[in-house]
Amino acid sequence: MTSTNGATRLTGVNHVTYNVKDKDKALLFWEDVLGIKQIPSQVQSDRIIWLQLPDGTMVHLVQNEAGPSVPNHHAAFEVEDISGYREHIVSNDVEASEITTRKDGQQEFKFYDPEGNQIEICTKSGFGILV
Repeated sequence: MTSTNGATRLTGVNHVTYNVKDKDKALLFWEDVLGIKQIPSQVQSDRIIWLQLPDGTMVHLVQNEAGPSVPNHHAAFEVEDISGYREHIVSNDVEASEITTRKDGQQEFKFYDPEGNQIEICTKSGFGILV
C-alpha cells in the first residue's frame, strides 16, 4: 500500500446519505427541526431528496423500503451552541442523549430522526487538523 500525496488525498466531505422509508416525512423533520434546506436534485431520481448545510456539505435522503441501515451508521454535524441546539431538539419532542465531552474538549450528543437514523451533533474538535 502506498501513502497518499496531494493528487490522491481526500479533502472534505461532499455529502452523507440516509436511507428513509418515507422521504416526504423525513424531509419535514430535516427541514423543520434540524434547519437543513432542500436544494434542487442533481440526478434523475424521484427517490432522493437533496439538502445542503451552510458550508456546502450535502445530505441525501434516499427512499428505501428497507429503511435505515442496520447496523445504523451516522453523520456528525457541528454547531456553535451545543446546549442551545440540544434544547431545540428536545423542545421538538425528540429524545436526545446527554451532552458528553471527549478528551480533546469536543462535546457531542445523539438522537434519532423519525425514520430511526442516528444523528450526532457536536462542537468543533479540540485538537485541530492533524494531517
